[in-house]
Amino acid sequence: MFKVFKKKNDIWPFDQPRNCAVFTIRQIIEGTAPIDIVYHDLEDNGWQFLSKIDYVTEDARIVGLEEITELDPSIFEVARIEPGCHASRANKSAKWVITKTLDDDS
Repeated sequence: MFKVFKKKNDIWPFDQPRNCAVFTIRQIIEGTAPIDIVYHDLEDNGWQFLSKIDYVTEDARIVGLEEITELDPSIFEVARIEPGCHASRANKSAKWVITKTLDDDS
């Protein structure tokens, strides 16, 4: 009966729920740096959304996965990368390249 009230984009492609806590940095949240690297961690199935800029531990932030997709909808393009892999791109308009993550990458 209430199906008419569902969101248009009801299909969620990530293996974690929309409110899953993910790691990022303050510069991405503030819009001063793009998301250039996405890690899907093998150990805990977690997600990290980072940039190729220099940052320090104090820049780390935890946000909801859905918030990341609202900041940069192109993240949906890498939603199905396997745990133990990461995606990177040269800049925001470049194509994502998916690679297996080496133990010391993340």
